[in-house]
Amino acid sequence: METTSATLSVGPVAGPAPLLEMADISKRYLGVQALDHVSLVVRQGEIHALLGGNGAGKSTLLNVLAGLVRPDAGSITLSGEPVSIDHPREAQKLGIVTIHQELSTVPDLTVLENILLGNETALTAQGALFLNRRQMARRVQPLAAEFGITAAELWRPVAEFGALKRRAIEIVKALAAEPKILILDEPTSGLEDHEKSLLFEHMRGLQRRGVALIWVTHHLDELFGLADVATVLRDGRTVTTAAIASLDQRRLVSHMFGGDAAELLSTPGTLERPVDDPVRGRPRLRVSNVSRPGVLRDISFDLYPAEVLGIAGLAGAGRTELVRAIMGLDKISAGRIEVDGRVQRLSHPRKAYRAGLAMVPEDRKQMGILPEFSVAETISVSRLGSVSVAGFLSGRKERGLADSYISTLGIKTPSPREKIRNLSGGNQQKAVIARCLNTRPAILIFDEPTQGIDVHAKAEVHRLIRELVDGGTSVLLVASEFSELISLSDRVIVMNRGSLVGEIPDIHRRVADQGMDAVKHLIIDRASRAEQ
Repeated sequence: METTSATLSVGPVAGPAPLLEMADISKRYLGVQALDHVSLVVRQGEIHALLGGNGAGKSTLLNVLAGLVRPDAGSITLSGEPVSIDHPREAQKLGIVTIHQELSTVPDLTVLENILLGNETALTAQGALFLNRRQMARRVQPLAAEFGITAAELWRPVAEFGALKRRAIEIVKALAAEPKILILDEPTSGLEDHEKSLLFEHMRGLQRRGVALIWVTHHLDELFGLADVATVLRDGRTVTTAAIASLDQRRLVSHMFGGDAAELLSTPGTLERPVDDPVRGRPRLRVSNVSRPGVLRDISFDLYPAEVLGIAGLAGAGRTELVRAIMGLDKISAGRIEVDGRVQRLSHPRKAYRAGLAMVPEDRKQMGILPEFSVAETISVSRLGSVSVAGFLSGRKERGLADSYISTLGIKTPSPREKIRNLSGGNQQKAVIARCLNTRPAILIFDEPTQGIDVHAKAEVHRLIRELVDGGTSVLLVASEFSELISLSDRVIVMNRGSLVGEIPDIHRRVADQGMDAVKHLIIDRASRAEQ
């Protein structure tokens, strides 16, 4: 049965008395009703999934609970007592801890200092007058080690690590606070399978100790066998609350997007091109013997016109570091980069743009957007000449450019003047893609293009990549989800510890002959193989 109403009412899920009750929460932003009488009931020791598409109101509701946003109306009850949460410190005192979707680590502080930040009292020995960092490190290390953080790494600045390691740091910090209610906003985004399994085990352990978990995820397959209850929001309203055991993925997608959206689950992922169509002609991008001390070692590969080249690897393999070097964000110590046969000295992203490259970065909040910019400014900023007249910025041309991309990419925004920070994650991602397309790139790099966006936005990004390639654009693709990487790529190169350890050509033919799982296992085997 498919649900099309946005006000479906389902009876309460049976269980013990609620630990948390949020009743009739409403919030309005600049004429947009973000929350409209939303209710959420969570019980002690329950893993409660909070679901909905981008812009459904999930983040706003959780920001209310975390003390980051004040609601216009509604009430919050904790353990039967009414509470007012006006600041994140008050939420933490009440035992409410959040792992945010967007990374919030402080780059210049060490890993240990980030874990301690806000947790000093909990991690300091009772009666101690001073912080003993070495003692704290010993207390934190067993938990940190489970997420791949070594004792030595505790003393290194977070700025030295990629997004995967920084997400692990955030998880360790949250778990170290021993919360009563743990909010998990897309915690598995960008994690490898073994890291996800480890996180799930921690979630079960917290559940056994009576901790309530509120879990936001766009990966619906992760819910089954782990979550107890799901509440679905759509357009700022509560659509349904039901036991996970009574649901399946198709029904959940129907609740999240409406009846027709269930078809998204079966949307084909592969590029529609013949499996026997080999890549020919001169390489559009040639990377030769590129190295960077401690990060990249003697990497060489070619990218051809109208090709998607996937870059696979486990956490720490150097995928993001490689595309950053190609874009001129990080300096290489050796090697050569050629675009259409011409050697390029890409010492700055501006030079990369001029050479015909653009990148949609992994960390959207820190590298993709300036939160105070409008949607129009976000799209135009990488090529101001496209919206200038006689050297002066034209507001009319800027709005016209933005309107064009808003229409083409389906960016949901009240107007081009809306601040980019007020858009949902999926629509922010589309605006970043529009900014890249405005530079008219011949080569477009996608680093985790669907991280933290819902199934509908994910399908739209996949469609966009197909259209770009059909139009002749060459694409470099980094994706932690091997199924996504395989379905979109023509070839895949595999990295391990900063080195190129293999190439898998004819991906579509291999999938057709051997199946998706066999190709996935081949990539994992090469990505995890010890260096010779």
